[in-house]
Order: sequence, then structure tokens, then C-alpha cells
Amino acid sequence: MAFQKQFKIEGLGDFAISPAIKKFTLMDLGFMTNNAGAFVLKRSLQPDQPIDQAISLKIVFQKDLSAAKVDVVGAAGGPVDIKKRADKDQMMELLAFFLKELVERQVLEQVA
Repeated sequence: MAFQKQFKIEGLGDFAISPAIKKFTLMDLGFMTNNAGAFVLKRSLQPDQPIDQAISLKIVFQKDLSAAKVDVVGAAGGPVDIKKRADKDQMMELLAFFLKELVERQVLEQVA
């Protein structure tokens, strides 16, 4: 997925980068900076699996916080469609929880 200012998560709605986003908030939430200066967060959607083998939510913000990539990825890093999985309800619940935290901390905002 390409960097965007706004993105849609099917079943949860549309989200956009909050104008109140701060770099220190990202660091507080566990985002790490990569070699290019981008902020990266990876959260497991399968808590019963080892983190390196689990399907995860991956969020990457550009260095200047102007755009983000949001993907659900597998252990190999490729995109995964969780809608077809038997444990989709548990994954969607965790996904909603992680996104709600980002909205509450003014990293993202839900778009009507």
C-alpha cells in the first residue's frame, strides 16, 4: 500500500492522520524509527502466536508525518486478508482496539 493521508479499514471505517499528531506521542506508543527516519509500529493480531510468526497490524508514518501506510501483514511481511480466516472476529476486535488507542492519543482521527 502507498503512503496516504486517509485510509479505509473495511468493517471499521475511514481514518485520517490527526492534525494534532506529535512525534513524541508516536514514540510513547511504541513506534520505532527506521534508517530512513520513518516511524514504524507493528502490533500482533494473534496474541497466541510468537510475534515473528503472527499476522500483524503494521503502520508506517513518513518522517514528516504527512502520510502513512496501514497494512495487515503476515509473518513474511506481505498483505493478508483476515476476512476469510476462522479467527477473523478476534483479529478485528484487536484491530479496532489498536486503532481506537491511536484515535484517543490524537495520532489518527475517524472520518465520518
